[in-house]
Amino acid sequence: MADKEAFVPAHAREHDARVLANVRLSRRYFLLRLERPRDFVEPTAGQFVHVAVPALDDRFFLRRPFSIHDCTRDAIDLVIVEVGPGSQALRRVREGDSLRFYGPLGHAYPVLAGKRVLGIGGGVGLAPLYFYGFRAPGKIGGGYRLLYGARTREDLFLEHVALERTGVSLATDDGSYGFKGNVVQLAAAVMKEEPADALFSCGPTVMMRAVQKLADELHIPHYASLENRMGCALGACRSCVVPTKLDGGSPYRTVCHDGPVFDASVLQWDELPVP
Repeated sequence: MADKEAFVPAHAREHDARVLANVRLSRRYFLLRLERPRDFVEPTAGQFVHVAVPALDDRFFLRRPFSIHDCTRDAIDLVIVEVGPGSQALRRVREGDSLRFYGPLGHAYPVLAGKRVLGIGGGVGLAPLYFYGFRAPGKIGGGYRLLYGARTREDLFLEHVALERTGVSLATDDGSYGFKGNVVQLAAAVMKEEPADALFSCGPTVMMRAVQKLADELHIPHYASLENRMGCALGACRSCVVPTKLDGGSPYRTVCHDGPVFDASVLQWDELPVP
């Protein structure tokens, strides 16, 4: 295998960062706030960092990718869901601990000048869409609205992320808060009243596949940020490849290097793995 350093993007570096906060957001989610290193390049919405889990044994050899939820002059925020021993180990880190990571990595959402964009998110897919909402509207000029869905009220980040105060429209599958139904159903209803020029999505594969169907029906572009397991996050190990309709030798593309944001129309949605 080629030397992994040859695959490191010129703008990305390995950093050590002090943990500033580790806050539970809801039943399964937490926010990890890292002190921003001085040489951390300004990220754009959709990029991610690859975090080394504090290792107690060889179970945690591989790093974990997390979309950037927010990045200020002093801090980097990550939204993480507890799904296994790696994320559980990160939940246990304390203020003052140090974590190591690569970043920023990957391709971001495009800036569509003069276009109205509708963001559709679920789960940790909130992170890049929320970041986009704070960083891009002044540049695109057309406006941006974000919809976020969860199974139930307990999975909504109503206090620490303050979704309502930032103008995010909410949906719950069980109707316990906001729109009753899934977030794609909410998006279809919103589009009837407030048509958008493009859809951005991030979340479960099933949700994003439904967003692509909606985009096809409306004949508008859709950009999706994929959430795949990654080994190196540098394009070397090819553990995160996904099938596309592209040619050029192979239809497969790496989520870490060629994505994580893709023009969703080129993805083979029926062949993407569903966790």
